[in-house]
This record gives sequence, C-alpha cells and structure tokens, in this order.
Amino acid sequence: MNTSKTALNFDPNDPPVLTPTETIIRMFEHTDTDGILCIPAWPSDDDAEQGMLYQCRMVWNEADRDAALRLFESCYKTMQAIAAEYDSIRSSGAETLSEAQKAFWNTYLRDFESDEIDAICAEGEARVGKSPAAYDVILRARRLCRLMSLEAPAIIVRNEANLFAQALVIHGYCKEMEIVEEVE
Repeated sequence: MNTSKTALNFDPNDPPVLTPTETIIRMFEHTDTDGILCIPAWPSDDDAEQGMLYQCRMVWNEADRDAALRLFESCYKTMQAIAAEYDSIRSSGAETLSEAQKAFWNTYLRDFESDEIDAICAEGEARVGKSPAAYDVILRARRLCRLMSLEAPAIIVRNEANLFAQALVIHGYCKEMEIVEEVE
C-alpha cells in the first residue's frame, strides 16, 4: 500500500463526487506502508482555512476497513430512523425509540452536559472512547442526523456523511494525529 500521501486531496476545479463508502476505501488505499494517512483538516477547524492537513498514524488492515464500512452503514441507517422523529425526540425525550436507537442517541446524538470545551471533550471520550477524534465523531453524527431531519439537499447530506465517515475511521484506527502544513 505505498500510495500518495494525501487522501481525499483533489483538484478543487474538478472535485470527485465520493460516497462515504468510497471515502473510507480511499482513506485505506492512501494509508502508506508506515501507517501514515493525510487528509485535509475538517471544515470548521481554524486550520482548515489555512489549507492544513491532519497527519494520522493509522493502525488498520483490510478487515478493519470492512468493519469501518459496516459500522458506517449501521450508524447511517440508525440516524435515518432517528431523523424521522428528531424534533419530537428533542422535545419529549427518547422514550419512543427502540433500545438500540436509544443507546445510539445517548452515545452520539444527545446534547452535551456542558458548554465548556474541556468538559465536552471529556464527555465525548466517556461516550465513545478515548481517541484523537472522540469529540469529532459525535459532532459529525449530530450534524448529519440534524441535516437528515431537516431534509437538507442530498449533496449537503452526502458531504456531512463523508465527514462522519472520516471521523469514524480516525476515531477507530488513528493512534496519533497532528496538524501539518505540508506532507514530506
């Protein structure tokens, strides 16, 4: 797997239209033999505006890639079901959800108990496990589910689904992540 260092990097004048599945596969294909994967910094990060990259030290194999694909599909289907009832859940609680959906809601979608960033990051790690992307996987899941509930245009939902897929992969298989300006 000795490929170009920057996955998901493309000509801005001719960007590919990737599905979340293709995004995960492309991340795997662009993880080099040393386990290094570089992706553009996520939107809304201060560093994204400056063209910064995340350099991730990945530990994953083909079975892990396939597990990530299955996890994404499962999460996406659960979010679709929850999105249909999103507003009523937010106002009256998650009692109408199945036990599996309630667990998903409590892990990925419910509000954080604090507005302070350190507390939010600690709660994120408590909910999904410690990783460089614990907070990000929750943030992306919440945004994706809300966009689904609002019936946002398909391209917007797909773009956020791609970011959620990236966050799931980074959360599950990245051992170290740093922001860099250039790839060696």
